[in-house]
Amino acid sequence: MINFIIFTAISLILFFIIERSVRKKWNIPVKKTPGIKGVNTIHTWLLRFGWALFFVTVVFFENPLVSALIIVVLFALDAFMEWKYNRDTKEYIILSVGLAFFILFISVGYAFDLLI
Repeated sequence: MINFIIFTAISLILFFIIERSVRKKWNIPVKKTPGIKGVNTIHTWLLRFGWALFFVTVVFFENPLVSALIIVVLFALDAFMEWKYNRDTKEYIILSVGLAFFILFISVGYAFDLLI
């Protein structure tokens, strides 16, 4: 249990450092929209449906990899929609970095048995 807490804390700190440096390097402002807000209506509803599906799988199914896969698909969808329809904000760069970091977090966590 302590390994999980240490691994998660180090990963979160590392992610925030990487995100801040990427935002500074490419001059990307912090997005300040609360809640699930997509670039258009379809994007917003896909995100809402995806997160609802994620919570259903967490509550009713025992397989955490399915839940992780849903999160990966949601991050990928979000990054694609930002890249396709809202390139000027460059938020897709941050979302892509977050997606890569999440995949790395899950991979390392399962490889070294650090996740619960």
